[in-house]
Amino acid sequence: MRFHTILARCLPLVPALLLPSCRSGGKDKLESTIRQRDQRIIQLQEDIDKLAGYNMALQTEVRIMRGQPLPSSCDPFTPLYPVRSVVVGRSTTPIDDDRLPGDEGVQVVLEPRDADGKLQRAPACASVTIVEVDGQGLKSPIGTWDYSPEQMRASWKQGLLTSGFVLNCLWQAPPKSDRVKIMASFTMEDGRRFEAEKELAIKPPVDRSGAFPGSGTALPAPGASTPGVLELPVPQQPVPLPLPRMNPVPGPAPVEPAKPTGPTGLPNAVPPAPPAAVLLDPRVS
Repeated sequence: MRFHTILARCLPLVPALLLPSCRSGGKDKLESTIRQRDQRIIQLQEDIDKLAGYNMALQTEVRIMRGQPLPSSCDPFTPLYPVRSVVVGRSTTPIDDDRLPGDEGVQVVLEPRDADGKLQRAPACASVTIVEVDGQGLKSPIGTWDYSPEQMRASWKQGLLTSGFVLNCLWQAPPKSDRVKIMASFTMEDGRRFEAEKELAIKPPVDRSGAFPGSGTALPAPGASTPGVLELPVPQQPVPLPLPRMNPVPGPAPVEPAKPTGPTGLPNAVPPAPPAAVLLDPRVS
């Protein structure tokens, strides 16, 4: 009985005694896995460097056979560039320069990057396709823009806010949705091709009856009626109002002078005229 009591009290302490050893074993296993992956990464990086050197040697041999100048490390447009990916930059933004409602296009910024994520300037041609995405997720093409190596060379910009190939894509067809998807392909001189895509929020342009570049329609002539457009009446010259008739204003009535009153408050009577003189005949007695 005493043995069973001691055993029951010691059983809860067994996991606590084994836990430190389990933790130590898991930590050692994790560190071993990390070391193996680090060694694998170093080995793959060495293989990449070997392949890059082998590629450079082959291109040098091809240039010698064709009689072309050898690539120089000082040449900013040497075809031997370590480009590993192309992204649509954050500075990609809608274009709104006419100060009218809606955007006229999209400014696409392509950024070639190496294995370390650093920006690289490399000669290539590019193609940009833009589709609009409606509320249900359906996509409709807006247009495709192709750029030659010469155009790409002239579009390169490097500044504080924008760095990369800056491509202005004006609408070939006006979008109706407020969201578009940009799909770009970047093809280098050695045949390598990279693709990138990005969604962008825009302000759809207002229909101005063919005021979009490449739409093939002209604006209506001045004065011509456009179907579906409410015509406002043209204001006419106002008719002058007749002048008001000037009537003479009557003046104030003449005020009669107050008559003098007597002690009784009644107006004084006019004093009688004195009697006429009577001539007496002295012969009359």
